[in-house]
Amino acid sequence: MTGWHSASAAGSLLAACAVLCACSPGGGGAGGGFRPVDAGRAVLWDRQINESAALLRDLAGEFNAGRAGLPVEVQHAGSYADIFRKVSASIQAGVLPAMAVSYESMTTEYAAAGAAVALDPLLSAPDTGIPPEELADYYPAMLESNRYAEHGGGYYSFPLCKSLLVLFYNTDLVARAGFSGPPATWDAFLEQCRALRKLTGKPAHAVNVDCSTVDGLIFSMGGEVYRNGETLYDSPEALAVFQLYETLAREELAYVVTAGSFDDNVALVKGEVAFTLRQSSARNDLVTILGERRNLLGIAPIPQKDPSRPATVVYGPNVTLFPVGEDQTAAAWAFVKWFTRPDISARWSAGTGYLPVRRSALEEPVLKRLWEEWPPGKVPYDCLSFAKSEPNAAGWQEVRDIVARALLSVLTGTNTAADAIKEVKPQADAALRRAAGPR
Repeated sequence: MTGWHSASAAGSLLAACAVLCACSPGGGGAGGGFRPVDAGRAVLWDRQINESAALLRDLAGEFNAGRAGLPVEVQHAGSYADIFRKVSASIQAGVLPAMAVSYESMTTEYAAAGAAVALDPLLSAPDTGIPPEELADYYPAMLESNRYAEHGGGYYSFPLCKSLLVLFYNTDLVARAGFSGPPATWDAFLEQCRALRKLTGKPAHAVNVDCSTVDGLIFSMGGEVYRNGETLYDSPEALAVFQLYETLAREELAYVVTAGSFDDNVALVKGEVAFTLRQSSARNDLVTILGERRNLLGIAPIPQKDPSRPATVVYGPNVTLFPVGEDQTAAAWAFVKWFTRPDISARWSAGTGYLPVRRSALEEPVLKRLWEEWPPGKVPYDCLSFAKSEPNAAGWQEVRDIVARALLSVLTGTNTAADAIKEVKPQADAALRRAAGPR
């Protein structure tokens, strides 16, 4: 998940954006339309590795065995950043796969270049569509992030693999510090971090610097991050988040891990820290590392300002279809519909740690067995009802990098929380204006 969000990739990604946006709408390098990378298969460019990749290939094989038409082939195309660069170059060349995993900030660039299939006609068509009663089964926050106001409010991507921000904690350390469970509020979080610092002499929290984490914390404070074309990073809720991190740094309650690494999760399972804030899909890796000691891993909703009105952030890749021929699009769309069926979505979720995109998937036996065997695993699913998506405005990747740099400046003591948010707001709004272009 962090491959796309890493601030260290910002320069190369923005350069790729410039190449992509230079393309004329609807035309590839060939000067008109796009060709498929494989005329005999509907290729999906994906980033899954190891067990998750094997499961995805198995599911694609199961899908292919049950239908006529072009088969779907999953191809590993690198990290999310790699996939964005690869698709950008392929738009220039005029040769694309049938589909690729994508974040919203990627899809909005593809759509601007005329290289993303508008999904509304497929959704509403009698023979290919998803009936309204079934569409209502999808989590609204996941659907809405795939509607692009800058492109007529239409769907240009569809939810596929989602996670949300949770608090992972070391149950042994929390108990040794005298607490019966994880903190429910941010004040309690600070209290536990201070107690753990006193107990161990070490920081209690390893920080992965990421804009989605900041956004999730702002949501948990009762705030928003975007409205009517402007960011809200100068709000009281945003200030409260940056002040929280300022306190963590000043009192040596937290430290920053290497960008793009999972050193925070490693420290958690080793008992070197008590808390990490990470995407829920990290569950499987953490459980795998712990093995028989998995009871040392706790999962909780992120702390809240007001636990009676909880919120967290939902994020993760969608899928974008590319206009490379009717047969290719038909196969790709059929696969997306099949993959997001409740039974398939639940199997994928149980096997990978990602979350299902439909409510009814939570009733599937495979997930109920998972929760019975290990009750903490149910926590992320319980958070789905109050998860909120991030903006999908053009320029949001640059905004992400601005926010991440500001947070790092606070954590390293080179800026105060108050000064940081004074700088973030105008910089972020300027990035959105540049991406929107002349009006």
